[in-house]
Amino acid sequence: MEPNLHFWIRESQSFVQRFLHWLDILDPTNVLLSHEKIKAARELLRSEQTPKDHIEDQKIQKAWKQSLATVHPETGSVIPMLFRPAAFFPITGPLFFIHAYNTEFSITNGNSIHAKYSLEQQLLGMTTIISTTFFGISPLLMMNRYTLKGPAVQNVVTKILPIPLLAFLSAFNVVVSRSHEYQNGIRVMDKNGNVVGLSQEAGAKAVGETALSRGLLFGTSMLLSNVFSYFLERTNIVHQNPKFLMVMKLNVTLLVMGLMVPVSFCLFPQTGQIQRTSLEPEIQSLTEETDLFYNRGL
Repeated sequence: MEPNLHFWIRESQSFVQRFLHWLDILDPTNVLLSHEKIKAARELLRSEQTPKDHIEDQKIQKAWKQSLATVHPETGSVIPMLFRPAAFFPITGPLFFIHAYNTEFSITNGNSIHAKYSLEQQLLGMTTIISTTFFGISPLLMMNRYTLKGPAVQNVVTKILPIPLLAFLSAFNVVVSRSHEYQNGIRVMDKNGNVVGLSQEAGAKAVGETALSRGLLFGTSMLLSNVFSYFLERTNIVHQNPKFLMVMKLNVTLLVMGLMVPVSFCLFPQTGQIQRTSLEPEIQSLTEETDLFYNRGL
C-alpha cells in the first residue's frame, strides 16, 4: 500500500491529531525539498524497520513529515513544488482574489484522472478561473454600471457581499475543477488499501468535504478581517493615519489565513471513510467490508 495512504487511514481519525500533523506538513521548508531527499525519506519508510533509539525515531518522524508534504497519497507521485500543501498559504495570501492558483491546486491535489479526460480537465480549469474571477468582481462592475453610489450600497457591495461571495466562489471552484470525481467516480479501498472499484458517491463526498473546507477558509478569513476593520475604523489612530487601517487589515487577513489553512486541511480526514451501504449496488456486491476508504484530496 502507498505509505501516505496507509498513514492517513491509521492516523487521521482525531481532529486534534490531524491538526498537529498538518502544522508539520505546512512547514514552508517542505516546498523546497528536492527529489533526492524525498526519495531517501520514502526508502526509509518503506524499509519498515522498528526504531532502535530516539535518534532513529526522530529520523523516521522527519521522513513521514517530508513524505506527507510532497507525495500524493493516491498515486504516489511527487507533487510539483508550487502545488504542495505548504505552498498554499504563501501563494494565496498575497494573491487573495486570484482563483487561478486555487483551481490548479484543487486539480493537482485531487484524485487522479484518466488520461483521456486530461484535456477536458484543463479546459474546465481554465473556464473555472475565468468564471470565478468574473463573478468575484461583478458586484463592483454592477455598482459602476448602474451608478449605485449611495453609502448603504457601497457598504453592502464592498464590505458585506464579498464575504459570502468569496466563500461560495472558493467552494464552487473546487466543485467545478474536480467535477470528474463525482461524474466518473473515484477509487474506494478496503482497510488494506486494495481497490474495490470506482464510486461516484465517494467522489461526491470527497469533493463536497473539500469544497466546504475551502469555502470556510476564505470566507472566515475575510469575515474576521472585516470585523477587525469595523472596530479599528472607530479609533482615533485611523482618523489620524488612514493608511494604518489598510496595513493592519492586510496583516490580520494574512494572520487569519495562516491559522485557517491547517484548520481547513484537517477539518475532514485526508483518507475519508464511507459505509458500504452508501455506495452503488455494484460496489456493494464486490466486498463484504462494512466501511471503505477513499482519498479526499485537498
